[in-house]
Amino acid sequence: MKRFFWTGGVIFLMVFVGSAAAMDCRQGEKYYFQAKSATDSERRVEWLQRSIAVCPNFNSWYMLGLLHENQGKINEAIDAFVQAGENAGSSKSEARALARRGELLAQTGQLFEALRALKLAKRFHPEPTPDWLENALKNSRIQSYRVVMPAEEIASFLEVGTQISRDRQFAIRPGVNIPVQFDFDRSDLNSRGLHQITELGKALTRGQMKSWSFLLVGHTDKRGTRAYNQVLSEKRAYSVKMELERRFPSLIRRLQTEGRGETELLYDGSTESDHMLNRRVKVTLFHRSSSGIGP
Repeated sequence: MKRFFWTGGVIFLMVFVGSAAAMDCRQGEKYYFQAKSATDSERRVEWLQRSIAVCPNFNSWYMLGLLHENQGKINEAIDAFVQAGENAGSSKSEARALARRGELLAQTGQLFEALRALKLAKRFHPEPTPDWLENALKNSRIQSYRVVMPAEEIASFLEVGTQISRDRQFAIRPGVNIPVQFDFDRSDLNSRGLHQITELGKALTRGQMKSWSFLLVGHTDKRGTRAYNQVLSEKRAYSVKMELERRFPSLIRRLQTEGRGETELLYDGSTESDHMLNRRVKVTLFHRSSSGIGP
């Protein structure tokens, strides 16, 4: 009998707590709509903060981020978009928060962190991807391809592990597009490409990655025939592999290569920026075992 009363008490408490939370969130929703109808930005912020205080929610955090951005409070806006992502109820909402955060990170010079957020946002967002997200991602890619990506940044893309959207609709394996520079229509690396290879090698031979194996996938732009580009992409991936192994002997037998020619274009346009972004070598984690390359 005592156990019956104890169990009943627990169920009552759970129902009560759930009802109280639901009431708080209804009140939070009212505050959110009051913020939307307010004409003064300070009053909007005040209503949104009240909404969040009683029930943290995506809509209020996201709107607060936009308001902070308009007011020039970039750090506060970034923090608000982080909170919006953590309270997102769908992959689409999570992607929007990630993308807004990425835009602001790019503005503050945190280029590679911005690129990581924007790439993840594009992968999490159901089709069609909004134009503002596509443009922000492309601009960040262009900026990143004009500099050498440091080893620490490369490692941060690969060490993060599989990333799963909060609603578990999308799972993204670790990987990074490296702006390895080749002269036009050539498979041998130019001076900037060699510098980038050094940073890539430093990343792949550090810490926990010392025993991992990797797949290097070569890509080309769409100029030329498909057959020619397929061969060129294979040669470029192989050039990267050979140079990595020459400079970092511990990578021998830990690298595989593939070429995919023009079959996986990032952009189908015909501008020089489009061509530049399509010419790349993608590095993905292939196997974590130290016993060799495996599936």
